[in-house]
Amino acid sequence: MQFPLSRATLGMATGLALVGGALFGSLPAAAATISAADCQAQSGTISVRAVAISQGDTITLSQSGNDGHFEGQGTAEVFCRDRSTGANLGDVPDAQVSIRITPGDPSVSASLFSISGLNGVAATSGNPALLGPFTGTAGFQITAPATLLPQGSVAADVAVDVEVVTQAWGGTLTDPGTGATLHPGTFGDILAQTPELDSLPLFAAGAMGLLGYAQLRRRARGE
Repeated sequence: MQFPLSRATLGMATGLALVGGALFGSLPAAAATISAADCQAQSGTISVRAVAISQGDTITLSQSGNDGHFEGQGTAEVFCRDRSTGANLGDVPDAQVSIRITPGDPSVSASLFSISGLNGVAATSGNPALLGPFTGTAGFQITAPATLLPQGSVAADVAVDVEVVTQAWGGTLTDPGTGATLHPGTFGDILAQTPELDSLPLFAAGAMGLLGYAQLRRRARGE
């Protein structure tokens, strides 16, 4: 939710410029791609073990469209991680991530959720779905039907989003020492909300306006 700044025009422009500069200054710079060999050399560990995925964020599904279905977006980032600092040493090219949506209520079918890639990134159909291949960062969308929340509900923690890296540099992640397949992963919560959460303040403001208008009409009639 955004709140307007109540300043004079010049002061507001200056404030926005300062805020914008602070925000842009705090954004991390995009990392260049890194090869498996460079990842191994710079991370100080076996290259495949240095592959990491961005920490799972909370994804909010909001109602949309004439049918009232729910949708929300998330981002997967696969990168080479420094073993000692956790820093991003470079984006991993040709990565693939498995995304699985697991409902918190066992009675809710996982098939209610569908996953699709954004900005041209491919994704298999169904849940779970494979996202990619992509380099560095990829966005995805989660969709669910209008029946996801019971009637009268305005918000709920409905599921867990589990993301697992299945490929990096175009190949399967394996431990050269043991031959075991590696699966770096993370997870985050999925929340669903209906428009009432954002509409309540607007509705209250509208009701107060109607009340004031009615009072003016009564005064005009001498009541």
